[in-house]
Amino acid sequence: MESILSRYFTQRELACRHCGQCVMDADFLTAFDALREVYGSPLILHSGYRCPVHNVAVSTTGPQGPHTTGRAVDVLAYGAEAHRLIGLALRRGFTGVGVSQKGLHGQRFVHLDTLLDAPGQPRPWVWSY
Repeated sequence: MESILSRYFTQRELACRHCGQCVMDADFLTAFDALREVYGSPLILHSGYRCPVHNVAVSTTGPQGPHTTGRAVDVLAYGAEAHRLIGLALRRGFTGVGVSQKGLHGQRFVHLDTLLDAPGQPRPWVWSY
């Protein structure tokens, strides 16, 4: 499938796994593409956009969680690569970083978002799963 608004990521990679919608924020994609550029190698997405129904099914953040805004992704990464990705993301203005580094290496990920500070959603913020 063709890329939409992104130099590195296809609509299929970014789309909701439940319904196929892909409502990504253009400014987020610009920042994420820039991060991928400086990272220098492919970033494999674990999750991109999520419709509210899917987000309720897979997350505790409910129908208005970060992924429903089109301003969040989960990138498969662990160990030194996760550390490098987080450092680059923080230097480039990503405001939310969630770290899941338990279990099988191929299932570990880093959540990245560019959400603004809001009630119940303070930013900048780092958390673990």
